[in-house]
Amino acid sequence: MTQNDQHIRNTSFTPSPAHTALRRLTKVVGVILGMIIGIVVWVVVKPIIRGIGWVISILTVIAMIYLILTL
Repeated sequence: MTQNDQHIRNTSFTPSPAHTALRRLTKVVGVILGMIIGIVVWVVVKPIIRGIGWVISILTVIAMIYLILTL
């Protein structure tokens, strides 16, 4: 590698204030969207999964009772 190539590769890049602000805004929006999605999953999907668990438990109990009564 020649000295010129190394110099070109290692040039310092200072982002503009607008670019820095845009990066911060993107991170903030990403965190807010992640929080909203997490709350929606917690409020909506969690009770549905819990309800499915209850249905599976009830069906298991019915199957066990059926097996005990048919022995």
